[in-house]
Amino acid sequence: MTPAVEVRNLTHYYLKGTENQVAAINKINLCVEKGETLGIIGHTGSGKSTLIAHFNGLLKPDEGEVLVDGKNIFESKETLRQSRFKVGLCFQYPEYQLFEETVFRDIAFGPKNMKLPQDEIERRVLTAAGMAGVKKENLNKSPFDLSGGEKRRAAIAGVMSMEPQVLVLDEPAAGLDPAGRRELINMIKNYRTATGCTVIIVSHSMEDIASVADRVCVLNKAEIAMLGTPKEVYSRDEELREMGLNVPEITKIFLTLRKRGLDVPEVFTVDEALAAFRNLTKGGGNQ
Repeated sequence: MTPAVEVRNLTHYYLKGTENQVAAINKINLCVEKGETLGIIGHTGSGKSTLIAHFNGLLKPDEGEVLVDGKNIFESKETLRQSRFKVGLCFQYPEYQLFEETVFRDIAFGPKNMKLPQDEIERRVLTAAGMAGVKKENLNKSPFDLSGGEKRRAAIAGVMSMEPQVLVLDEPAAGLDPAGRRELINMIKNYRTATGCTVIIVSHSMEDIASVADRVCVLNKAEIAMLGTPKEVYSRDEELREMGLNVPEITKIFLTLRKRGLDVPEVFTVDEALAAFRNLTKGGGNQ
């Protein structure tokens, strides 16, 4: 099967041609399969945001290729234009990009640029609003009259309304309280289930990534340091710490319990921990 997104030998330099030239990403090779959720993690400055900005051509590589659905996105102006509809990119704090008079018009901005018929635009707006949890009564309000969380949902709905084949989210839960984070992560899970869309999510939260991702890509010093399932990656906790990353706190607790001889599974999220504790209290573990 053709990957949803593939990068080959991808390199991008900052301050190219100067004595301060530095590779923000260096010789990256990565395939993101159709329908999967890929989590990207790494310390600040590791290249995460630079990498995803190449997926729909916001940045052009200095070396290497970016392929969407098997086509080099820089093959032609039309290929590049189409790739920006196929790969929807939602920046960190997307609510700062709201600008239209109403929430409806903001969500409709992308579909209008796709030159879709008005009835199709309306269908997409209502569908995306529902998936993102935007209340119908808010659609005719100014986006600036919404709460912070409501603005975030409206902005994400604006990307969803283009019905991209690939949804890329850069720190989607940044700045939200724990309850807001859980709601947003669940919304992303539900969206993927409903649409079959490929999802790429960048996050500093190791638990958020563990709860939603099929695979995890760890960037370190502009290169891919690890790539695998959450279990494969998070089990290398010492290496992650050396890169300035930490496995979820709940994972640390269970690793300590295992070292002390308690028969508990590896867990990466609070939900998994609760399930494990329930199993223990029912006599499912050796105490």
